[in-house]
Amino acid sequence: MSQSRSDTGFSLIEMMVALAVIAIAGLALMNLTQVTTRNTAAVETRALAALAAENLMNTEWLRAGAPEARSGRYELGGVSYDWRTRVEPTGEAGFVRIHLELSESGQTQVLAVLDTFRRVTA
Repeated sequence: MSQSRSDTGFSLIEMMVALAVIAIAGLALMNLTQVTTRNTAAVETRALAALAAENLMNTEWLRAGAPEARSGRYELGGVSYDWRTRVEPTGEAGFVRIHLELSESGQTQVLAVLDTFRRVTA
């Protein structure tokens, strides 16, 4: 029994459809790779900023004397950050809240925010 010639292999249309599906899947994977790379960079930026904020907050918390509002520039990992602290009353006698905000130098977007409480001696 012999098969007809049209039953063997793929037709040209079937091959074109298969290539189109593969091309669309490839574009979707490339887009996913770009988004993942971009998100990884953002996470790295925020993680380094959080570490810088923690270092600054520890310095402020351990500073002798009454806490006061401060600001400055801090460098970590080759990145320069602008930071500022506010000192606010808590309503609880003997305690103040220290609020720290950190952003990359020259930028307005706040990358890290930390709060802590500190005893104030009279």
